[in-house]
Amino acid sequence: MASEPRMLLRGISGRTLRMTVLAVLGGLLPLLFLSDSYLVLLLSTTGISIIVVAGLDILFGYSGQISLGHAGFYCIGAYTSAILSLKLGWSVFLTIAVGGVLATLVAILLALPAVKLVHHFLALVTISFGQLVHLFVAEARGLTDGYSGINFIPRPRLGSFEFESNTAYYYLVYGILIVLLVAKQRLVASRTGRAFVAIREDAHAASGMGVNVTKYKTMAFAVSAFYAGIAGGLYAHLIGFISPETFVLNQSIIFLTMLLFGGMGNFWGPILGSAGLAVVAEFLQKLESYQMLAYGIFLLLIIVYIPGGISKGLNVVKVFKAGFKKPGNEPC
Repeated sequence: MASEPRMLLRGISGRTLRMTVLAVLGGLLPLLFLSDSYLVLLLSTTGISIIVVAGLDILFGYSGQISLGHAGFYCIGAYTSAILSLKLGWSVFLTIAVGGVLATLVAILLALPAVKLVHHFLALVTISFGQLVHLFVAEARGLTDGYSGINFIPRPRLGSFEFESNTAYYYLVYGILIVLLVAKQRLVASRTGRAFVAIREDAHAASGMGVNVTKYKTMAFAVSAFYAGIAGGLYAHLIGFISPETFVLNQSIIFLTMLLFGGMGNFWGPILGSAGLAVVAEFLQKLESYQMLAYGIFLLLIIVYIPGGISKGLNVVKVFKAGFKKPGNEPC
């Protein structure tokens, strides 16, 4: 009798079980903090970070291409959605989607020459891209208002219902997050995902086996940028104000740190990394100008002591415990 629940769980696919657990936990979290609007806001920003890091995981964790310019794609999504909704009066849902598409198109243009590069050369190109986007939004004052930023960015509206409260907006972010995580899981489990992994392991061998390396590397860049663009739009309409200072190199480093902290190439890595670093960031706020130094030390400790991230570390502990499991205790 005791084994029946376990047999039932075995009948459920791992992907379905993961999404069910995440849906239940995410749906219940705001109920614990209804009296604290700031904590609900923090949950929303964490969800937005998970979207960016999940996209970065497709690029870096699965296809092996590092990016230190993801703040650029994040910026494109944020400014596109803010400008279209404020100046043209478009629906916020439409402007967020357009921001994601524009970030995708820019990523394709960047990827076509960049996919030929690897390691630190690719990192330098993505850093340059991020800096160019930052300089553009800072200097194009007629379009972006420069360093003054764009204020009074509206919240989305669905019919007569406006996502005005932080709790309502959280559920919007959370719904989009679930959809994008499901899409990511389906992508990495598909033939395209297997091509990404083959390229990550050995691009030359993958090419020899008939994999179009340029095509799949460009695709990984495009999908990753789409996630970042969508997240940027969600961020702009959540905070209601954006300026160039938000989209600097430090932000790209934070996204990469979240991925390395959580673990690359798996479902839980971006979630654990984003949530864990959000908690760490709250404690680091008092350091002010020394925050990035603390992030650097933190990242170094992760690479040295938890090279696979939290998710891989938890898997190692699970396997280690299983090795000491006494025979005869398995359910019949």
